[in-house]
Amino acid sequence: MFHDNNVNRCIHCSVKDCKYHNGDENYCTLDSINVASHEKNPTDESCVDCRSFECRNSGMMS
Repeated sequence: MFHDNNVNRCIHCSVKDCKYHNGDENYCTLDSINVASHEKNPTDESCVDCRSFECRNSGMMS
């Protein structure tokens, strides 16, 4: 569920291109997120992704 720009201080996020990033602070605005791995046997942080990510600019015309 989307928090409508309310800060969720339990989810830290620095991905400013995400639709759910709070513009003023490094937090997410969602109530919860989905985290998954794109690797069968993840061994470090680069193997893990936030599956709740949506591009801030998706659907916008250039």
